Amino acid sequence: MKTIVTIFFIIFLSFNLQAATGTADTYTVTMKKVELCSDMNCSSATVVGTGSQAVDIASLSAGSAAGAFASTTGLTVGTSYNHLRVTLNRTFTISGTVTDSSDTCTTDGSTEANATTLHVGTLNDTSGKVDTTFYIVDAGTYNGAITMSYSNPTSAKEMTVGTPTTDEMQLIYKLDSVYTVGLVAPQIKISFDTSGALGGANVGGTCRMWPEEPIVTISLTE
Repeated sequence: MKTIVTIFFIIFLSFNLQAATGTADTYTVTMKKVELCSDMNCSSATVVGTGSQAVDIASLSAGSAAGAFASTTGLTVGTSYNHLRVTLNRTFTISGTVTDSSDTCTTDGSTEANATTLHVGTLNDTSGKVDTTFYIVDAGTYNGAITMSYSNPTSAKEMTVGTPTTDEMQLIYKLDSVYTVGLVAPQIKISFDTSGALGGANVGGTCRMWPEEPIVTISLTE
């Protein structure tokens, strides 16, 4: 039996100006918990991974590192799961560049990003590109031009920012098909695509940057 889930971890859905995306050369997230759920609200959930695991999902070894965080050993035979919930820390570490029309924004290591502030990158100078701390901002409009919304995520069925703690976020995804546990524990295989996982825009001469949607494919294979 094989179940494939395609996940978009971070969804920034609407913009009031021309924004662009670029490749994230590094994209480190911290996984806190992974749960398999028997309903869309995850009111009945089985924890398969917990702790604190930093994973650079742009690296070649990201799939094995993320997969090792969750263990399917000991799942109750006959139990069916149709959703998956992941809890992440809202702090991300990313490096990359984004070209917005004729301008290029670059991650530069500045540390102003927080729950209410977008990262300010370097405009039209890529020489100082380094790993930079980003924070998943609260929903709202920033700098009079960029709207961040989490109410209608593209792939997740539900996204909540600031829960279960203020420094965390949760995403619930529907499995492509119901998975019923058999006698053999499934293997978890994960792949990532960060080719469009960094967003940016020149807003009044200032580069504003944010995490975008890495594509994550998860396979449960017996």
